[in-house]
Amino acid sequence: MDEQENAGAALTEDAEPAPDVARFRAELDAAARRADDLLDQLKRARADYENLSKRTAKEIEEVVFAANTGLLAALLPALDDFDHALEALPAGDDATGVRLLHANLWRVLLEEGLEAVDPAGLPFDPFEHEVVGRETDEALSDGVVKAVVQKGYRYRRRLLRPAKVVVVKRGA
Repeated sequence: MDEQENAGAALTEDAEPAPDVARFRAELDAAARRADDLLDQLKRARADYENLSKRTAKEIEEVVFAANTGLLAALLPALDDFDHALEALPAGDDATGVRLLHANLWRVLLEEGLEAVDPAGLPFDPFEHEVVGRETDEALSDGVVKAVVQKGYRYRRRLLRPAKVVVVKRGA
């Protein structure tokens, strides 16, 4: 009978924990839902952070581009003066230092994305050129740029200043 009593006692002990198991399972399910919610919030926060980082990087790039564009546009008259000064220098060794300085300056500007628009001999493009005069020339086709009065400039493929040009106009 001792075994039967022990078996009965075991059944009684097993029967009593059932409400605790149900409660623990409910708590476990609630904790799992909470963990899933927190994981979902973490994933959303991480995605928001990545989007913010990308947007901030793009905005910084745009501000730097605008600042560089403004600075380069302000330097264009000085570059024009430098070109005119080089044209006025006599040929020879006396001007070598100034020509080297000009070449070094242009190397840096080119590396940063500045390029000169010098359309002499090319067809007129109203998006990149500004007509300041018309001349006849039997050697050139109608609408071709005969002379460049002032070079234009692009910064990273964006036009900073159109080239001022003289265009061939045949006929009256």
